[in-house]
Amino acid sequence: MPETTVTDSDTYWNGDGGDIWVRNMDRSEAAFVSMTAALMARAAVRQGEHVLDIGCGGGVTSQVLAERAGPDGEVLAVDISAPILRVARQRHDRNANLHFLQADAATADLGEPRFDLIFSRFGVMFFADPLLAFTNLRRALKPTGRMVFLCWRAMKQNSWIAEATGAAVSTLGEEHRPAPPADPFAPGPFALADLERTAGILRGAGFGDVTVEPLDDFMWLGDLEQAVNYLKSMGPIAQAMPKVSADQEQAVDQAMRAALARYLVDGEVRAPSATWIVTATA
Repeated sequence: MPETTVTDSDTYWNGDGGDIWVRNMDRSEAAFVSMTAALMARAAVRQGEHVLDIGCGGGVTSQVLAERAGPDGEVLAVDISAPILRVARQRHDRNANLHFLQADAATADLGEPRFDLIFSRFGVMFFADPLLAFTNLRRALKPTGRMVFLCWRAMKQNSWIAEATGAAVSTLGEEHRPAPPADPFAPGPFALADLERTAGILRGAGFGDVTVEPLDDFMWLGDLEQAVNYLKSMGPIAQAMPKVSADQEQAVDQAMRAALARYLVDGEVRAPSATWIVTATA
């Protein structure tokens, strides 16, 4: 997950943000396996359906959607990041019914209402204007279409992030504590964490039958070293790490390992995850 508020999505995801995600892509996919399965089950893609995958990342979800839609179906996988889409195309461009598009889904012309399903795994929390963005997405749905997406609940409900970040800050000093965003709903991983606000945005965008349900699951983050490196690169403390000395980083590693040790299961960090599965109809 990106570590902080994203104020300019295009610049961020086509610069450092995209490069960071590419370096951590395989670790993220391994971490998201269980949640992805739950989301796919809720999406219930059928043969012949046309699917729009928003924030498709490295194309893993897009590939699965294309397989389930079959040769008579189609998947359009959209992401704003050129670095990320390069990987997606390299790995998944062999599918005749899967197409990748670099675009900002919030404002892109997605054509006539032709999609049976809008799907997203952690790809819709970064819209600068979520009401405008979801209104644009709804226009792309058939009148009988539906939407399913996964987003994070609040950081405090994802205790492993807060605890590991707190351990790093206690080692480095409060001046390195990530500043909370001036706007708690600014684009970022937790922008849609408020259940009532998110449901209200979707209804305001014209969606019906909006449901927001908790998914309590887990993420496999590898061994302690892999988990710490992942959080130093992708977590809230990431912005501070380039500024610290080698000795400070070693101390951070030790503190974060101690914080994450209680989540070890058979030598791997099994981090509890708190997310929402959101569904709606056109």
